[in-house]
Amino acid sequence: MGGEKSENRYTEWLRYVNGHVELLQLGKAIPAAGEAAGAPLIPASAPAERAFRVVLCSPHPDDEALTGALPLRLRLELGATVTNCAITLGSDVNRREGRRRELESACRVLGFDLTIPQAKGGFESVSVKTRAERPDAWAAMVRALSQTFERHQPDVIFAPHAEDWHPAHIGTHFLAVDALAAYSVQAKQEAVPLIETSYWHEHARPNLMVGVSPETLATLVMATAEHAGEVSRNAYHLRLPGRMIENVRRGAETVGGVGDAAPDFPFAEIYRVTFVGPKGQVEPRSGGMMIGPNERIDSDFLLGSFGP
Repeated sequence: MGGEKSENRYTEWLRYVNGHVELLQLGKAIPAAGEAAGAPLIPASAPAERAFRVVLCSPHPDDEALTGALPLRLRLELGATVTNCAITLGSDVNRREGRRRELESACRVLGFDLTIPQAKGGFESVSVKTRAERPDAWAAMVRALSQTFERHQPDVIFAPHAEDWHPAHIGTHFLAVDALAAYSVQAKQEAVPLIETSYWHEHARPNLMVGVSPETLATLVMATAEHAGEVSRNAYHLRLPGRMIENVRRGAETVGGVGDAAPDFPFAEIYRVTFVGPKGQVEPRSGGMMIGPNERIDSDFLLGSFGP
């Protein structure tokens, strides 16, 4: 009798696992790029008198979708203006024009504006090696990005954290920090909010978990799929929901506390709220916050909840 019950339970778990396999197969049948055009799929709320401004520093085309859950929620719920700043268009010169078109299409899906500081094809060699060994080239990139911040006057900037594994992601972190230091002087701000993203390597000390609704996640997956040339070699758009599920498990304890129960929403993105001062010092802030997918985000409360 006991063996039969165990076999039945195994059959149920096997059905559960095979359900994931079937979902991946279902996703493969959906065309990757749709040449998205026209208005965003989900309209934003009416902005306040002055729209909240977000600049998302993306190391590569596709990072705007892979880590853009909170910027997308800010656009949808606050009517925020979100500008995706394409730091590079990838290392393959022959693919840059195609990647630009894919990026434009993805930004239309998300309702993000797009700027490319180095209009010819993004910055080159954005890495800590360039920062250390080619100071003149690095300084030129810092000036260009700082000028981008001056034009857009963001209320918050998003960029990868300093240990995000990929050289371009780590380089983008330090480029954003150096540019923010210059911008904070120009804007006469003691500290500028920087929300650190992660994709290749987990945050060591995250302090914010943002729930993502199925509708918002579907938009992010669709935007990722617009990068058809990339997802054709590695269907990472199909695994984005799995990554968001895993974030809930990790965030429950890394953002909440060791031993804390996980929230009951299925999908989330994890961030770290910091502030950058005029000398380029990155100031992580205390506290941890979880925002459910159906909780309306208040920008003042969000940034003001992280004390020194």
